[in-house]
Amino acid sequence: MHSALRPKPPVKLPPSLIPSCTTHIKKPSISQNNHHEKSIINTNEHHLKAIINGYKNIELNNSISEKCIWSLGLINSKGKYLTAETFGCKINATGTCLKKKQKWRIIYNIQNDCIYLQSSLHHYLSTDKYGRLKCDAFDMDNDCRFQLEYNQNGQWAFKSLTYGMYLGGDIDQLHCFSKIPEWWSPHLALHPQINLKHVIRKRYAKLDNDEIHIDDIIPWGSEAILTVEYANGQYYIQSNNGLYFHKDGKLIGKKTAETLFTIELYKGYLTFKDCNQCYLTAIGPLGIMTTRNKIAGKDEQFLLEESKQQICLIASNGKLVSIKQGVDLSANQCERDHSSIFQLEYDENLELYHLRTYNNKYWKLEGYGVQATADKRSIETGFYIQSTTNGHVVFQASNGKYIIPHATGHMRAIGDQINLNENSFLLKFINRPFCVFKCDFGYVSYRNKQSRLLECNKSIFTLFTLEESDDGIVHFKGSDGMYWEILSDLTISVTGHEPSKFMLELCSTHSRIIIKAPNGMYLRAEQNGSIQATCEYSRQATQWEF
Repeated sequence: MHSALRPKPPVKLPPSLIPSCTTHIKKPSISQNNHHEKSIINTNEHHLKAIINGYKNIELNNSISEKCIWSLGLINSKGKYLTAETFGCKINATGTCLKKKQKWRIIYNIQNDCIYLQSSLHHYLSTDKYGRLKCDAFDMDNDCRFQLEYNQNGQWAFKSLTYGMYLGGDIDQLHCFSKIPEWWSPHLALHPQINLKHVIRKRYAKLDNDEIHIDDIIPWGSEAILTVEYANGQYYIQSNNGLYFHKDGKLIGKKTAETLFTIELYKGYLTFKDCNQCYLTAIGPLGIMTTRNKIAGKDEQFLLEESKQQICLIASNGKLVSIKQGVDLSANQCERDHSSIFQLEYDENLELYHLRTYNNKYWKLEGYGVQATADKRSIETGFYIQSTTNGHVVFQASNGKYIIPHATGHMRAIGDQINLNENSFLLKFINRPFCVFKCDFGYVSYRNKQSRLLECNKSIFTLFTLEESDDGIVHFKGSDGMYWEILSDLTISVTGHEPSKFMLELCSTHSRIIIKAPNGMYLRAEQNGSIQATCEYSRQATQWEF
């Protein structure tokens, strides 16, 4: 999620910064003949990568916070997206949907109370005194500074802070020479399933009976999941029970004008405004979410954070892995509660997963045992997770050993090789009762209003209900009660009267999943939108954001 604001020259590290130790993690990869090929991971390489990434993430301007950077698309009055072309660094307003070239980063500058517009190529949009636009520079300067203005419809105008003119135009005749505002609709470019954080309270929103309360220190379980749905320049907020948030703080079962909100930025943070021009906030000791004030302030500031996958694990003894009895990870519980839910956090530097517990600790290798004692992530808290069969996974610790439940249930990293009867765990996703699938080409949704065929290049998503069984099988159900099924041409359609048996497999990297269809093949997405169950090997399958 965090990337550099501009490219940096390679950093030459002194030898003293590069450690000489080597981890023992061996990452098995699946070859075409489905055998495990093991390769030793050298910590030197990972440590070097981590330090270089650290240099890249150094802020270019002390007045810029990573939290005040928003990725979105901008739609003009003709319904076209502002687009940054790869060739020639040209910009236009010709995009018909939100894809990579239509994504812009809004970067807020605290000191000057202004924003910068950065394209997907990491170039900054700038104007000169004649209103001519450019988007080919990696450096911020005064010509790149804009101020935001808003209208009652939730649209944004971009005013040059240096020259006082507004961004406007159409097709390939864009300019910054309008004396009156030209309006753009913001379309957030993030996975719609999020955790909503109140900036001042430092608490997260969660479903509590028929209300949403902002009182969670850590967003835990499916109750903390909210879905932000874009609708013609405005947004619906949906809780995990399928109901929509009403401006008065209640949850209702249908979309209305009173469940629609527009978004604005106040001091770099997001605000939501209802149809009566009142802003979303939290009131009282319970932090009940509702709209109240007509002027935005610190009490109306929010952050939208990526909703990380939270899982539970069932060991080969049929018991849930838990920390209910203390800091030791043990597979000895029969009923699920917060102590048996773990959050997956992928580490791009180490290329490993860290697992966070409900009390904000990380799994850590202690001797040969695994305990939830770490306050910070490190190599000892990193685990390589590999999917095996039927929704099961194995965990490899930093000592190179696989985790096996002891006869008492205690988790011990002592296995020398994968043994599905001993060290595999059934993985269940806890905080995805409704799921949205996204690939590099777009969201999964219906081909059109008349068709039930699924395609993967849509700018608007469709929610599907995830039904899990005790044997790793999952079913996907549409809002009309029909299920996913494979057609004769191996495409996927939501026309099944009975559930079809799919399986989810966690990818070893980037917190994505792959989907195995009932025919034993994996789903593959194509740029033209088609989804087919045609991949024999997992490495060829499409990886889905989930």
